[in-house]
Parts: sequence; C-alpha cells; structure tokens
Amino acid sequence: MILPEENKEQVTKAREPLTFDIFSKYRNELFGISIILIMMFHFFHAVIKYTPMGGRKYYISYIFCQAISSVGVEVFLFLSGMGLYFSFTKNKDTGAFFKKRFVRILVPYAIYGTIAWFITDMVVADKPFTRYLYDLSLFNFWVSGETRLWFISAIIVFYILFPLLYEVVVSKHYVINTGLLTAFLIIAMYVSNVEKHKYFKLTEIAVTRLPIFIFGILIGRLVFEKAKIKPYHIAIAAAAVALRIFSAVIGVKGKYGTLPEGLKTVNAHLSSILGNRMESSVFSVGFMAVCLVLLILIKWKWLHGFLKAAGGMSLELYMAHVTVNGIIRTEGTLDICQPHVYLLSMVISVSAAVLLHIVSGAVISKINAPKAAPSAT
Repeated sequence: MILPEENKEQVTKAREPLTFDIFSKYRNELFGISIILIMMFHFFHAVIKYTPMGGRKYYISYIFCQAISSVGVEVFLFLSGMGLYFSFTKNKDTGAFFKKRFVRILVPYAIYGTIAWFITDMVVADKPFTRYLYDLSLFNFWVSGETRLWFISAIIVFYILFPLLYEVVVSKHYVINTGLLTAFLIIAMYVSNVEKHKYFKLTEIAVTRLPIFIFGILIGRLVFEKAKIKPYHIAIAAAAVALRIFSAVIGVKGKYGTLPEGLKTVNAHLSSILGNRMESSVFSVGFMAVCLVLLILIKWKWLHGFLKAAGGMSLELYMAHVTVNGIIRTEGTLDICQPHVYLLSMVISVSAAVLLHIVSGAVISKINAPKAAPSAT
C-alpha cells in the first residue's frame, strides 16, 4: 500500500525516538509549573506550621506537603542548571556569562529588594537602618539563616561555581565524574550536619539543593546533544515517583499510625534534614517526567500559554510572593493561613511581579544594548 506524502511524514514523526530535547521544548512550561507549586507550597506549609492539627484545611495541607512538598524549588534549580549549560556552551566567554546572569538576577533584586526590605525592616518591624542594609546585602542568609530571599543568595553562589561544575560535566568520563562529585558533596553535607549541625541547619535549604543543580547541568549536556531517552531512563523516573509514594505513605503512617521497627528507621532517615532534601531531589526527576507526559498529551493552548507566562517571570513572582507573605505575617493583623488572605497576598504578589518584570526588563535591555560606535569627527 502506497501512503500519501502527508501520512508518510506523520508516520516518520511518530517513529522518531524520544530525546532529551523534550526538556528544552517544554522548559518554560516547567518553570511555570515550578513557581506555581512553590506558591502553593508556601500556603500549605504555613497552615501546618502555624495552625493546630485537625480540620479539613490542615489535612489537605499535610497531604500536599507529603506528596508534592517543595519539589518546585528542585525543578527550578534543575532547569536553571540546564539553561546555563546551553548558554555557556554557545559562548564560553566567562565575563559575558557572568555579566548576563548577574544582570538578570541583580537588577530585579536591586529594584524590588530595596523597597521590600525597607517595608519589612523599617516600616513593619521597626528595625534599625543597619539591619535594613544587612538584609539588603543578602549576607543575612549565609550568616544568620534568614530564608526569606534565600534563593537569590544561593543562585548567586551557584552561578559563581558553575564554570567549575561545567568542566566536570564536559569531561571525558562525565557521568562517572559527575556522580563522584555529587557523592562527595553529599558526604560532605552529612559530615557538616554531624559536626557543624547549627550552621548546617541555617543554610541547608540552599546547600542541599546543589546536587540537583549539578544534575540539571548534566541533563543540559544530554539535551544539547539531543541524546535518546532509553528505557532505563524511564525506569529511573518511575522509580523516583515510587520512592516519593513510599516515603509519603510511611510518613503518614508514622505520624498517625504505627510502623514496624525497620520502617521506623527508614522513615527517620527519609524525614531527616539531609534525607528529605535528597529524596525530594530524586523525586523531582520523576515529577518532571510526569509533567512532560501531561504537557505532550494536553494540547490546550491557553494552558501552555499560561504556564509559559508564569515561567517567563518566575524570578519576579518568587521575590514578590515570599516578601509579601513575609510582610503580612510580620505585621500580624491578617492571618496568612486563611485562604482569602492568601488569595489577597497572591493578587498583590502577581501585580508586583508583573510591574517588576516590565521595569527590570526595560533596565536590563538598556544595560545589554550594544554601545553605539563613536562618530567620526
């Protein structure tokens, strides 16, 4: 049977092997999903932290935190590492790389952070001006463990480390070398947790995310090379999801029921600071795989457009969201755990993020604009 040309093309496309390039194709949508999940997690986590146990709202929040948790952060850092690989591979000018990255993150931070920290420290909390400067400098996270804008502090350090991490990923035996580096970092974190627990606890929210950032760089290479996705890759993703299901089940069972002694030990390791972060990093791999499948199957243009829009200003949304939440919680008149208050916070956050995206985008464009050549006289 002779197929028409159009059908031949469709059959050919259907038979094309799935490659890691799919991460690049849906990168903006994944960024959108990550920031939406981060904003949702902050509400559910606040409910668990600040309200007494019991009631539908508490249990829904608990289930979300067990099943999804803060995986949006891992996805965000993974995608950041992947994007950096592309950017640096295309132009290995280290100076240009650092300029582009630091301008992209420091311009919106300088615009927004100056205002947000002033309101937080000087207006709401009535702290001295020196504290305002200290918080604005971002040293507050590394020295005091202030987590309100920890991501900005962390990503700056990750950017500085990136050229060194890149050399590992482009080395001859890159899979083994990346694995050894990651193992070394995890061991170092374990030792730090034991020997310097107080300081490790202050900064663990950032340092424990370095492995997933490195993994993102590694996958960035596979995406750049359009490497084929093999059956064992899919098996790994499925195992990552299965691990989260297992972890969530024994976590709930351990809190509200009883566990055999063996599972108590496993649950203790998985729920420890380091164990929880590492398990979340592993789960993020399977989570992204599930998201990619859904994005392929669901063709709704409005959904993809919405996710891309959210992903395009995810940094601005993050900064606005955490600071507005923090101001409301510090001021104390409104209960951030009430859905209508949180909805108000979201409206303010999104409005501020859109405005910040427009203003910072204009400033960044002006900074990056090529300088005009001097006119001849």
